[in-house]
Amino acid sequence: MASDNSSDIQYLVDARRNSSILSPVVCFNPKSTSNGGVWQGENLFEYPFPRFIIQLLLIVIITRLVAFLLRPLHQPRYLANIIGGIMVGPTVLGRIPWVARKLFPLPSVIVLENMAYLGLIYFTFITGVEIDLIAVRRTGQSVSLALACTIVPFGIGGVAAAALQSTLNGDVQANLASFVVFLGVALSVSSFSVLVRTLAELKLLNSTVGTTSLSASILVDSFVWVLLALAVTLAQNNGEPFVTLWTMVSGIGFYGAARFLVRPAANWISSRTPEGGGVNDFSAGAMLVGVMVAALIADAIGIHAVLGAFVYGFVIPSDSPVGTALIERLEDFVEGLLLPLFFGISGIKTNLGAVNDIVAAVFLILIVVASAVLKIVGCLLVSNIYQVPLRDGMAIGLLMNTKGVIELVLLNIGRDQQLLSEASFSVLVCTSAIVTAFVSPLLSVTFRSPRRLASFQRRSVQSGRPESELRVVFCVHATRHVPAMLGLLDAANPIKRQPVSVIALHLIELSSRPSSMLIIHSTTTTPSTKDGVGRIGGHPSSTAAAAATAAIARAFRSYEEQSTGVFVRTLTAVSPYPTMHQDISAIAEDFPAALIIIPFHKHRTVDGGMELTNPSLRSLNQSVLASAPCSVAILIDRGLPAPSRRGVTRKAALFFLGGPDDREALAFASRIAGHSQFSLTVLRLINPSRSDESVVVDDEYITEFRLQYVGDDSVVYAEIEAETAEDTVAALRSLVDGRHDLYIVGMESGAGSPLTAGLTDWSECPELGPIGDLLASPDFGVPVTSVLVMQQCLQMETGDSEAAPGKTTMGSSRGRFAMMSAEKATYRTGSMASRTT
Repeated sequence: MASDNSSDIQYLVDARRNSSILSPVVCFNPKSTSNGGVWQGENLFEYPFPRFIIQLLLIVIITRLVAFLLRPLHQPRYLANIIGGIMVGPTVLGRIPWVARKLFPLPSVIVLENMAYLGLIYFTFITGVEIDLIAVRRTGQSVSLALACTIVPFGIGGVAAAALQSTLNGDVQANLASFVVFLGVALSVSSFSVLVRTLAELKLLNSTVGTTSLSASILVDSFVWVLLALAVTLAQNNGEPFVTLWTMVSGIGFYGAARFLVRPAANWISSRTPEGGGVNDFSAGAMLVGVMVAALIADAIGIHAVLGAFVYGFVIPSDSPVGTALIERLEDFVEGLLLPLFFGISGIKTNLGAVNDIVAAVFLILIVVASAVLKIVGCLLVSNIYQVPLRDGMAIGLLMNTKGVIELVLLNIGRDQQLLSEASFSVLVCTSAIVTAFVSPLLSVTFRSPRRLASFQRRSVQSGRPESELRVVFCVHATRHVPAMLGLLDAANPIKRQPVSVIALHLIELSSRPSSMLIIHSTTTTPSTKDGVGRIGGHPSSTAAAAATAAIARAFRSYEEQSTGVFVRTLTAVSPYPTMHQDISAIAEDFPAALIIIPFHKHRTVDGGMELTNPSLRSLNQSVLASAPCSVAILIDRGLPAPSRRGVTRKAALFFLGGPDDREALAFASRIAGHSQFSLTVLRLINPSRSDESVVVDDEYITEFRLQYVGDDSVVYAEIEAETAEDTVAALRSLVDGRHDLYIVGMESGAGSPLTAGLTDWSECPELGPIGDLLASPDFGVPVTSVLVMQQCLQMETGDSEAAPGKTTMGSSRGRFAMMSAEKATYRTGSMASRTT
């Protein structure tokens, strides 16, 4: 037995097994807890269980404190955990003799390490459940990026291994082949879970950069686990060909057995679980026990227990009730309590004082930095081949350098298998933290700079070309919102020459975790998961939420299949309500959408009234209105009919007072005017005493609409002169006759005009504007059906498909309405009009 005394924590090496263990010769107290407690003068540090609790509390408190301090810097939790672990070890607190002697004596560290590895086994199991190769985007781009991020660092690691074997890593007995493979793997690995959290923090999870980097990260992690199995096998068998081959064959057999035994068992349990229900306790318990059995078998055949837990989780369908239930039962306990112990043990093994050869240490740091830089270069080259913008390629390269728990697992396995010395282990742990710390700030500067945001052309329905597709984000909180949203989608008249591209966004509150995620569900344009429902994200949603999401996706997909001009993509955003508007805006920006439709914060009750759904939804709507990069509409659903194939005629009405929001509402209504199953009534109020520039723009825009649509029998246009708010309310009551299915108004309809003076004094929902609030109020006195309140996105930039605000599009081929000769236009007089033209 050889002793390693470079730190206060001693490790004895058994050369016969080529593994490092803590000293087998230790003294311990046979009693786990004290008899009389502190009142009899007993020292709690002399008993294993109280000391373990104190160690656990110390590690958790330090890591949480560091996480709190790093939160303003937008650093991942992994960085806080690793810094907290190093602080517990001999580099910081371990230098205090009392701490090393009383708080972390050798017997207690043995218990601590066993608990840490138990948590690590279940964490790698969770990682295996979350990784899904089928979710990888089916393009050569992701595969090329994964190869670039694996082959180049692996080659650098192979070259560096030969140089470091006799210097920084000279006090271990690892064979060169296993050390080459291991160091190459350590430099190649990325962290899928940390990558998800980084993208979520920056609201990039649904962007092209986000989905591409996630797909590449899944492939890289898969390569790494295979190479890790090879490195461990070579290390444990000292490179003996026959034993190594037998171990690899056993590992393949283990994967095959898990694939053909565990996966069918998980599917059988899922089939017996009612939709929206939970997995029963017996089945969940049996599957969790299976994690330890798989780890034991893997350790017995020589491929390491951690790999066994990962394979066991990998074969379980992530989107099934079993995968969801197991993660929900484990996640908080494992990541909140057990996993910090693993970081604590890693910190105890990290001793920067053991680094004696400074030149070799600097060389290793340069190798790590070079591998990170070359990862970025490789991503830039691949991005150039696939004609991806340089900025996006740089962002993907930075993201592929995120490190996480998996790299720390690799380093600990390397230390345990005597592939790494204490010095090389300490240097690699610290450089992992440093590289990860630079990813988020550099990504924020590189990808989310003001230049990129300024380059986005703010969009609206009015600014689009007549023949261009309309891109809309439909936000849905629950399944009850789906019929009305589909009815509104159908009202937009999606046809081949005027298609509508839709993102159906299911919004789920994330109340207990700080970071958000995005789940992409299977459609014709998105990947699918192991069992057909696509998912990219760090934390699956609950079974009930997953069932609701599946129902929403099926409803929109069914409408897409029955229509000719609709293209649907279903997403799920899981984030806290205070930041959910950022997810919505980011999705709309990357789409890019011309319109976001959100549901009102109240829903219809059985008796026809309106009931508050969630107070947070109102704040969310207000935030979306304030920050959206495109136009926004709030749908007040009072039973808007879903799409029907029976030829039933539906009716819509537009109340027009003037201004940008009313013009946006008219632009949307013009799509309804072309629908064969809709009739449209447009009522405009005119104030004879007002003749400013805004009125001129309104006149020109209304003229275009009348020339284009009023000749159709299904469109009624009327004008009423009004001078006061009382006239406005009277005209609105004449329009609201109970025969229309949908009323459309602008949010700031008639803003600053005498026609709305005083209407906002008693406003209950100011975000709806004076007319929208009036129609939503139960005190209006006239039964009102569904209402769509629209706000136009201002500050648009003039471009090829945009029109500058305040400028009419009349006379331009880019105008929202095509010009017609005056002879072809006929005007109908509405029955409620006092003056028509």
